Amino acid sequence: MSIAPSKSVLPKSVDARKLVQREQYLEGILPLESLGRLREAVESVEGEVVADIQFGRDLQNHLTVSGKVSCTVDLLCQRCLHPVREQLEAQFCWGIVWSEEQGKALPKDLDPVIQDSDELNLHQILEDEILLNLPMVAYHDAECVSKDSFHVGEKESEAGEQRENPFKVLEQLKGSSGKS
Repeated sequence: MSIAPSKSVLPKSVDARKLVQREQYLEGILPLESLGRLREAVESVEGEVVADIQFGRDLQNHLTVSGKVSCTVDLLCQRCLHPVREQLEAQFCWGIVWSEEQGKALPKDLDPVIQDSDELNLHQILEDEILLNLPMVAYHDAECVSKDSFHVGEKESEAGEQRENPFKVLEQLKGSSGKS
């Protein structure tokens, strides 16, 4: 019986230019300690956050990074307020640039990622991709709360009782002040 080797931890920062020149392929996991915003946005992260990343150039010679990042998270169901498990897989295709002007010149199929220093914070931009792929509203697929427990509007008064006028007190005060 052989045990599959565990994936290595992806480096926090990389020099995208060097990796593009080598057409580098990276595969590994992101440590949960470096994903604080994700941990705050979900109830919990189950298992590992795994990423597959390919560095290269497109036909127009743009520096590109493509791949996917996937994980399993528990979110709060907006119907019953219990955890619901979601499998997330974010596909991405980035164009590495050094300014916003360069980012505006990229083709529409490339999302601009600005490398503002010598190193690109890989953990941060992969976390951004996961956060962008979280569902806006989480809920169980099966009916987790009975439809009978939802009430729309006011309940009808029993036996045709007439509701008391909330302005009756004001009417009495107006009458007692002597003004008609």
